[in-house]
Amino acid sequence: MKKKLLFAWTLVLGVSFMGSFVVPVMGVAEALAPATKTSPDVSVDVSITVPAPDLSLEETLLIGAAAAFFGMDVKVVANLYSPPTPPAVTVEVATPKITVSEPKALISAIYMSKYYDEDPLIVIDMRRKGHGWDEIADEKAKGKKNKNKNKIKKGSDFEDDSFVAFVTSYYDFPPAQVRKWLSLGMSETEILFALNLAARAKVNPNAMINEWRKGESWEAIGRKYKVPVDDLARPVAPIKKFDNLLP
Repeated sequence: MKKKLLFAWTLVLGVSFMGSFVVPVMGVAEALAPATKTSPDVSVDVSITVPAPDLSLEETLLIGAAAAFFGMDVKVVANLYSPPTPPAVTVEVATPKITVSEPKALISAIYMSKYYDEDPLIVIDMRRKGHGWDEIADEKAKGKKNKNKNKIKKGSDFEDDSFVAFVTSYYDFPPAQVRKWLSLGMSETEILFALNLAARAKVNPNAMINEWRKGESWEAIGRKYKVPVDDLARPVAPIKKFDNLLP
């Protein structure tokens, strides 16, 4: 009888011990599992990897969408961007951090770095030192063997063109409509957020923009269309990704 009880306790303890390993393994498997074709999510969890306390929902979405579109690590993109409003507490650092605070400047720098196979920090630093986008393009094109590389259109606004190309490719949306929203005073992140939320809810983005203009918050609009609050700042999968061309 004692032997049977001892065997039973040994079996229970053994199963419990093995169970302590199974749960974490399942969690890792789920985290690494690729998104299915029907899932609108990208494979990165922006809410975990992006330093959210310093970023708005719109800025968090921007970073996640840029990472998905250009095929970059979301943490790398996050380190290139600083919110326009500085934090309440300033921490002195020995080496200044090279970042941009405008969404369209971030997208432009990544376009340029990807196209010329350059570190985005170098592109951002050149821009910070006063170099124009056309100057940066001319400098980075030197010594390139590929003669078919396209150039920045003369007289164009590269930053506006970059944002429009990025967002219209990502959501397969007409450029003229995006430019109209910009002309009406909508910010880049507001436009991106409306398009992403509309893609999740499967509705016309104009409907959401009209509600937002009436004073409704993104959170309230999301609730109306049954989009979970945790999904508001998560980018859907891009319809088209970076095609190795400048805007």
